[in-house]
Amino acid sequence: MTNSPFVMVPRDALRLMNASSRRLGNLRFKLSEADGRFVVDAVETSENTFVDVRPDRAFASLTWGDLTRWGQWARSDSPDLAATYLLLTRRPNGALPFDALHQMVPGTDDPGAISGLLIVSHEDVPPELRAAGMPEFSGWLIERDGVVPFPVHAEPDEFGASQLTGDWPLRQLAQESITLVGTGSIGSAAADALSRIGVGELHLVDPDRLLWHNLIRHRLGPESVGRYKVDALAALIAERDAETNPATRTTLIPHRLDVVEHAELLRPIIQASTVVLCCADGIAPRRVVNHLARLARTSAIFACVLNDGSIGEIFRSRPGRGRGCLLCHRAYLEANGWIDPEADQELGYGTGSSHKPMTAIPSDLQLVGQFAAQATIATLLESRQGMPGSRLPSDHAVIGLRPVAALAGPFGVSAPGEVRWSEVPPPRAVCATCSLT
Repeated sequence: MTNSPFVMVPRDALRLMNASSRRLGNLRFKLSEADGRFVVDAVETSENTFVDVRPDRAFASLTWGDLTRWGQWARSDSPDLAATYLLLTRRPNGALPFDALHQMVPGTDDPGAISGLLIVSHEDVPPELRAAGMPEFSGWLIERDGVVPFPVHAEPDEFGASQLTGDWPLRQLAQESITLVGTGSIGSAAADALSRIGVGELHLVDPDRLLWHNLIRHRLGPESVGRYKVDALAALIAERDAETNPATRTTLIPHRLDVVEHAELLRPIIQASTVVLCCADGIAPRRVVNHLARLARTSAIFACVLNDGSIGEIFRSRPGRGRGCLLCHRAYLEANGWIDPEADQELGYGTGSSHKPMTAIPSDLQLVGQFAAQATIATLLESRQGMPGSRLPSDHAVIGLRPVAALAGPFGVSAPGEVRWSEVPPPRAVCATCSLT
């Protein structure tokens, strides 16, 4: 017997079937032989009248196909058919005689010497069958020696973050605003992660353009070379989410700002944000974000790679007199001999004697970006939504990427994937930033 086909039904095809007054009609499929995929291409809505299916242009692959095949669609309110489908899909090599299917779906074509495809929309399915996993649509591969059930992949009314409804605080997150400073390799991975989970608003702050040497590690591709990173990233995510539910779609707001030169413009953005995530390179931008976040009494998360990309670091600064800021933490590490003053971080990526080479492989940078996004959301949910299950172990995390030698103090991870958490010391008496709070 022929292997089960892979069948996809665009939403426009479902609309045409639902709008038809018929209980049964014909379908035209596009078959892509290269990957064995059938896509509904036209629906018979009345006798001998076919209407072409128009998939959303975002799903360009649904228009691919080098062959045409024919099949049928039907509506059924038979609980027996639904129960039979559910039973057969749970049995290895489960099959049904053609005559039995024909009795339950009158009008089904006899396939003769070839195979036929039937897609059935199930109406009035008993609740117990729905609870047992009966889908809205069933597929049937019809052959003379038996009818084999197969799954139908129908485009849902909603997808994207709205799929998390019931398991994730979507309504609460839709009210929140996050500022992301730095949309390079780490920041672009964080932006991608944050925009997929229903955050209401995401401000992207970065003055740089995407260049060729960025491509190996950035979420953006060659089509964006020369564009401002914030603009291209906002457009990419918006295009990806264009068909998702607007209620759970993240609004992306790009700002071509240098945080050092335009600190006064960044200040009101941070003040209006729930939390700040800083993935910017260099000491100066991180210090400015640290200062502005403390001034606004807003939690800030800082993400970077250190020691030539051998470790990743996440630091969280939270408002309050009991925890020191980023500068207090750095002074504490220096006083204990665990870190240098980070002067080498001011050297940019690139080649030649005046720039450091790339210090981490792309997957490591993606990992740090996603970890930073997780820490950002956990901070938001704990502080704003009172969800204790989102509490992080502490405020400083070091992630093993490719450690080549044991480092001192909190940086002493020894294996890839190892995460070491440590406490943040209290503010220094001489810290001008912490004295603001």
